[in-house]
Amino acid sequence: MNTPAKLTILLLVVALFFLQYPKASGQSALIWEEQARLSSIRDSIKLVDGMNRVGLLYQAKSIDSCFYYGMKAKALAGRLHYAKGEIDADNVIGTAFSCRGLYREALAVYSGALTGYRQLNDTSNIVQVLMNMALVYAVIPDSIKSESFFRQAMKAGEHLKQDSILSLLYVNYCMFTPLHNNDSASYYLGKSSAIARRYKMEWIPILVMQIQATRLLQQGHREEALPLIEETLHKSRAISMELLEMNSLVSLGDYHKNNADSALKYYQQAYQLVKESGYMNMMIPASRAILETTRLTGNAAKIDQAHGVLEEALTKENENLKNFIGDYVKYNMVEEDNKLLEISNRNNQAKIWLLIALCGVSALLVAFIYRQYRVLHRLNQKISEQNNNLQTTLSVLEQSQEENTRIMRIVAHDLRSPIGAMTSIATLLLQEAPRSEDDEMMLNLIKTAGENSLELTSDLLLINSRAEELKKEAVDMYQLIHYCVDLLQFKAGIKNQKINLHASHTTSYVNREKIWRVISNLITNAIKFSPDGANIGVQLEEKQDEVEIVVKDNGIGIPAEMQGKIFQMFTETKRRGTAGEESFGLGLAISRQIVEAHKGRIWFESVPGSGTTFFVTLPKRNPVLEKAS
Repeated sequence: MNTPAKLTILLLVVALFFLQYPKASGQSALIWEEQARLSSIRDSIKLVDGMNRVGLLYQAKSIDSCFYYGMKAKALAGRLHYAKGEIDADNVIGTAFSCRGLYREALAVYSGALTGYRQLNDTSNIVQVLMNMALVYAVIPDSIKSESFFRQAMKAGEHLKQDSILSLLYVNYCMFTPLHNNDSASYYLGKSSAIARRYKMEWIPILVMQIQATRLLQQGHREEALPLIEETLHKSRAISMELLEMNSLVSLGDYHKNNADSALKYYQQAYQLVKESGYMNMMIPASRAILETTRLTGNAAKIDQAHGVLEEALTKENENLKNFIGDYVKYNMVEEDNKLLEISNRNNQAKIWLLIALCGVSALLVAFIYRQYRVLHRLNQKISEQNNNLQTTLSVLEQSQEENTRIMRIVAHDLRSPIGAMTSIATLLLQEAPRSEDDEMMLNLIKTAGENSLELTSDLLLINSRAEELKKEAVDMYQLIHYCVDLLQFKAGIKNQKINLHASHTTSYVNREKIWRVISNLITNAIKFSPDGANIGVQLEEKQDEVEIVVKDNGIGIPAEMQGKIFQMFTETKRRGTAGEESFGLGLAISRQIVEAHKGRIWFESVPGSGTTFFVTLPKRNPVLEKAS
């Protein structure tokens, strides 16, 4: 079960903040205390530091809040020219990106923060950022770069006088670098515990014991692990460290994995603690642990209940992801505006210095210098207005979903205009007579493709917003598939590929345009992920109550670790085609929605390196009419 590992990763991320609070207890209470303190801070520099602290605290509870406070702190620090505050805010923003799974963006922000801390000669934070980057590479995973950044962090920390950060560094190195035997692991864990005792960091020894217990469980020493787990649970509760308590409860569930009822009891306690403490980012892994264990009991009612809990957690996470996307769009816009303003400001400052240097040569240049001064004054007013606009933007981040919808509509509108024009022209040309059979066929293909593309832009706006009423009709599936193959033969020909169709005339009650889109997407994927000169097979087979469509290629296949995710709407399993074609990861998710809306099924079989076969089954008759009759 991989759920405990996910909880541990979140635990280590949030642990970064508690380096500043070695005796901290009651994590939830500490968040409210720090947040309430912000309203009483009058010094702007201290306010920036306070917002950065609150942002770090919110990592495990709300990624959106973490990102929000990082953005506010960065904006205020920028107006104050407070360099360290801006760098600290970048660290918070990078952490939010990392928690959200935006690893490339997180590494880019961390890299900028690392440069800033090096300019400030802030060794402690240099170690922390190097460690953060090592953790991101470990999760990606890229073990070579992860090991390299861990080593850089250790080397940078050799000369630290205040070396409390090394305690967490050694723990993370031990947990995320799978190269250590028992002796080397014990060495680093021992160093971590010694530093923690010196700085009275009560939670580090508990975390060390949890790591030791996990290693014992993995090595099969279950009875040796149990006392350690029980001790960590008791100590976590004693200092009100909810995250450590959750980890201990999950470990107890792992210990009892051979007894589903006992394991389920501890997973449910962990889930209840997650829910009561408000750590919403952990709801999904906790819910999955309960569902996987409940399945082992065979109790259908409890399994349905566990499914409901997981579905609720996934729905909330989806809503949070939509909000974060809107925030991320605003972040990119603000960053781009700031870059343009900085470039403009530097250019104008260069002009002013040039005028000052020439003022002694001629008195006539004084008027010109004054004019440039006025230009700079107006520019500063624009900068001030931009900063005010930035502050306004940050104050309405809670409305990010509406902004995201607006942006999507703009994109859809921009796409619909040229496609609509193409479709209209094709329609007008079809109305002109006479035309050759080939011309008429090609114009019909253009018209149909345009109409389906227009509907696709509409579907993109409807994803996860409302259920679509499908208009079904009796469709000759042979004609539909043959039409789709003809349309894509040219695309396959670019890579010297050939599409072979084996089908007979059969009728199914479907929405023509939607099923056309599914078949087109499957064939397009086969073309994209097959090498030059490959053969692609498309087969239509009539069965008793359904028709089966098969699309087979001999391409690169789907890796085992991706096979469980390719139908997800917001999947990270996007890959480029064999010729570098771009992939956006929406096609298969939309295809599954369409097939399931027809009461059909879609699945695949794949051998990495040998090819993939997709299967689609659709009912031959209208199930609604059959039920009524």
